Amino acid sequence: MKSRCNLLLAIIFSCIAFSNDYAFERKTLDMFDKTRSRNIPVVIYQGETINKPVVIISHGYQIKNTEYSFIAQALAAHGYFVVSIQHDLVTDVRPKTGTLWERRKPFWERGVQNILFVMNELQKIGPQLDLSKVILIGHSDGGDASMMLAQNHPEMVSKVISLDSRRYPFPRNPKLEILRFGAIDDEPDEGVVPESGVQVIYVKGARHIDLCDRGSPEIKDEIQKLIIQFLDR
Repeated sequence: MKSRCNLLLAIIFSCIAFSNDYAFERKTLDMFDKTRSRNIPVVIYQGETINKPVVIISHGYQIKNTEYSFIAQALAAHGYFVVSIQHDLVTDVRPKTGTLWERRKPFWERGVQNILFVMNELQKIGPQLDLSKVILIGHSDGGDASMMLAQNHPEMVSKVISLDSRRYPFPRNPKLEILRFGAIDDEPDEGVVPESGVQVIYVKGARHIDLCDRGSPEIKDEIQKLIIQFLDR
């Protein structure tokens, strides 16, 4: 059954990639990584025209990949092809011992593997997509995984947006454009955010949990506007 996965994805992808009857379309897919025996659910958002790079969204701890629709829909309407990945599965167990870094690092590493796998699958089923330099958006743990990928594979990434990621150090790469949204209820660990080279924004009243669909309409509208300004410049 798994051998038919790519064919199924190709059929679904063709249905969503060439329809011009909507402002944007949302489709949910399950991608299966045979090398790790792991299911990777994704949500794809796209508009009538795809004329901008691929955007990959990674969710925060205990938040679903479906909870960033306010960003994904806005970007899809502006010509970006958006993929939101579900990194955590109900069968996953989080370690309860060790330092915070030791407990979180395996999940960042798995997030990097997931993103790379999804990029590879997208190249197979959508060869017309521009995957030469993707844009990464990540909230909390998802932002840490995004920074790890940008650090380890700078040739694959053009821009990174952190929605209050706090643990993994931001790449010190002058060629990489980084935007960070901070939250009013906490600060990043020491040394995570460099003193220069990163655009940092605190949206008025935004807490850590507000940087997803759970935020107020005012907070989400402001984040949408600032993300589009950052990406389109």
